[in-house]
Amino acid sequence: MFKYKRFLSGMFFLVGYVALTTVLCAGIQTGSFTIAAFNAEWLFDGVNDRFAPWTSPTAADAHLARIGSVIAALGADYVTLEEVEDARILGRLADLLSAFGYEQIFVQGRDTATGQDVAALSRIPPDRVGRTDARAKYPIFSSNLTCKSGSKGVSKNYWAELEIGVIPVTVIGVHFLAFPDRCDRAVKREAQALVIARLARDALRQGREVIVLGDMNDFDGTVLDASSDRPISIVLKTLKDPDPTRPGDELHNACDRIPQSERYTAWYDRNRNNRYDPEDTLSQIDFILVSSGLYSRLTEVQIDHSAPPGWASDHWPVVVTFCYDEENIAYGEP
Repeated sequence: MFKYKRFLSGMFFLVGYVALTTVLCAGIQTGSFTIAAFNAEWLFDGVNDRFAPWTSPTAADAHLARIGSVIAALGADYVTLEEVEDARILGRLADLLSAFGYEQIFVQGRDTATGQDVAALSRIPPDRVGRTDARAKYPIFSSNLTCKSGSKGVSKNYWAELEIGVIPVTVIGVHFLAFPDRCDRAVKREAQALVIARLARDALRQGREVIVLGDMNDFDGTVLDASSDRPISIVLKTLKDPDPTRPGDELHNACDRIPQSERYTAWYDRNRNNRYDPEDTLSQIDFILVSSGLYSRLTEVQIDHSAPPGWASDHWPVVVTFCYDEENIAYGEP
């Protein structure tokens, strides 16, 4: 099932600057834009870390180099990253990838349990960035879960507004609560999904295209993953239909374009032996959801399984490319 590339063990290598490419979109030559979502698995510095597995700054630096190597190989224009410690470690990653001219997007989160944040690297400078501190009551309307009640926000999120060609886009990066099969987590995760759905709805009503991406720690019940996992929650259902006043879903799981056998983004090393065994679990809990205007422009979708499981992360990146209407685009200086 796995596909491997050769990587330089323990060393960082950088591909050359990736120039803007052109594609055929509806028969018209135009530009392309590639966006990725990647859980970088404790992208921390190894100094006084509470939970990160790195025992020293040297070990953390090696991990940083491997994450940089994976991102460099993707050559994406925009990368959302989960499990980032702070703006400083994001800056170090951007320095390793300096040939791409990435702008750093970091908005301090509210996760006091792990200290993790969601961040991004973008070749297009955003017009505005921010985060939402909104909360929603749970169980949410239409939920089948009744194990707990209360209210919940999304401690790890950001949003960024940018122009891709002539298309105004709002990108929303998220990292939801873990454990897909636990009711006490799923009911809170549904509230998190509702918070983000409302943010997406507001952007859509402003005439913007929307991308919601990141580690959602849940399954899509209609676009099944490689293990045919089915959710106990309506997290993905809520995200894909942020505006119930409109008919149908406004956001779409881009991975419906790839074979089911390729739909896995996370590896659970059940016996923690750091190698893939038949009893280990492969699932898709990382997603890129795109609004209809971008969904119709998709030209390529993949989950990049090039790196061996656990080599850089226990997750693999989701990568999508879509075309836009104008070839001249304002990239930042490399």
